[in-house]
Amino acid sequence: MGLKENILELLSSKSGEFVSGEYIAGLYNVSRNSIWKAVNALRKKGYIINAIQNKGYILEYNDVFEAQEINKYMQASLALEYIPEVSSTNDIIMELGKNNEKEGKVVVSNYQSAGRGRKGRIFYSPENTGIYFSILLRPNIHFSKALFITTAAAVSVCLAFEELYNINPNIKWVNDIYYNNKKISGILTEAHIDMESMVIDYAALGIGVNVFTPQDNFPSELLNIAGAAFSSNLQSNIIRSKLTAKILDIFWDNYKKLEQVLYFQDYIDRSLVTGKNVFIEKQGKKEKAFVKDITKDFKLHVIYENGYEEILDSGEVSLLL
Repeated sequence: MGLKENILELLSSKSGEFVSGEYIAGLYNVSRNSIWKAVNALRKKGYIINAIQNKGYILEYNDVFEAQEINKYMQASLALEYIPEVSSTNDIIMELGKNNEKEGKVVVSNYQSAGRGRKGRIFYSPENTGIYFSILLRPNIHFSKALFITTAAAVSVCLAFEELYNINPNIKWVNDIYYNNKKISGILTEAHIDMESMVIDYAALGIGVNVFTPQDNFPSELLNIAGAAFSSNLQSNIIRSKLTAKILDIFWDNYKKLEQVLYFQDYIDRSLVTGKNVFIEKQGKKEKAFVKDITKDFKLHVIYENGYEEILDSGEVSLLL
């Protein structure tokens, strides 16, 4: 860790207590001027650190969205990097995958200028209200099992909300997370595949969550679709940090046993479409169908109005209200 991180960790561990500049200088073998510069850098990030002559430094407030804050709540051994603004966290992870970065690298951001979902759709990613991160994976599985990654992530988002905040979202096949009939999270898995073996060489799992309603609400074209878990009045970086850490912990635990699909029943229990009438959109056409069940490999078993049954591994599904 650098000096800034060391000082932050020290002040956090001495919560409510002053720590003298002399003590910090001796502990890290640096000058008092270096400490002053490091503290000012932390203040610019949003940490409230007060200094009183003859007493030292004290951390007054710690509600900051940063990798170090997320790590406080996380158990999984993942390498987090926080980048305040990106075009897309998935873009960064895919580039790192191509350059042989180790599995388990996570890029977290506060804002995406070009966040995206399935089929190139835009994922609205305003600053300070959501969590946007991508994980580098090297699963060594056949591409036909790629849905295991996405569905494990969907379950992880739901369980994190349930465990931390007693909020109970549902999953609209395959990977959209809904709460109060609005989409609050999207998941996008992109992969590089070895064309000879058809095994996934590396993948970027991107997760975006609308934690708080933006101050100026969602764009008009998203108002009927997008929602958030909490109102803007509850906005807290601690909530964002805890939620990011919990999602990563749950996902990583499932990922280590991915092909066992131990989370299957959790997915089924939270399915928004099983046993429901839906519209199935394929090749620009919509058809009414009944969702009979979801198979063990997360394909959708549907029955159309004419009685024809089909197992779908892709397609757009919307509830028939």
